[in-house]
Amino acid sequence: MVKVKVCGITNLTDALKAVDLGADLLGFNFYPPSPRYIAPERAREILAALPASVANVTLFVNEPREKVRDVLRCGAFPDGRQAFWGLQFHGEEQPEYCRGWQWKVIKAFRVQGRESVGAVNDFPADFYLVDSWAPGYGGSGASFPWSWLEGLPADRLLLAGGLDQENVVEGIRRVRPYGVDVCTGVEARPGIKDHEKLKAFIVAAKSA
Repeated sequence: MVKVKVCGITNLTDALKAVDLGADLLGFNFYPPSPRYIAPERAREILAALPASVANVTLFVNEPREKVRDVLRCGAFPDGRQAFWGLQFHGEEQPEYCRGWQWKVIKAFRVQGRESVGAVNDFPADFYLVDSWAPGYGGSGASFPWSWLEGLPADRLLLAGGLDQENVVEGIRRVRPYGVDVCTGVEARPGIKDHEKLKAFIVAAKSA
């Protein structure tokens, strides 16, 4: 069954609701210019209250490795639990940067055309998040032609870009990805989830 990643978590209420509804991964955005940015101290409070079974993912944009390691400490607890499952790099990070982490690595690609996904196959990451291009960084909230992804390793793709309850089933059936990533499509406003939209999205994705 396809995995569902709910990105842009900024509060405990949304995090717990997403988990209760069946989300498999939660995304925490540590890119300060984003309206969905969360401070590490606040993220730690949320992570401490989540079940240990939840796979949590960080989001960074062009940060020095030392800064990434500093932020990751908010997911390390005295009992030895490390709350973060994966690192999502959403900027211009190069292949060498993505090597050597002890966490799963998700490299985001903002696609502008079929040719722009060519680097995916040779990139050293565990998973590839494919999103539509937009100025700046982060989610675009817009979709792109899924045919551009033909030939890519579907079982390592996280499909993003304008997904909502209306189109997620078609996207899953067309691409057959490892997972889908949603943010804007289940929000009431930036950083705050609409729980009815969230429920409808997860139900639709899990039924595909």
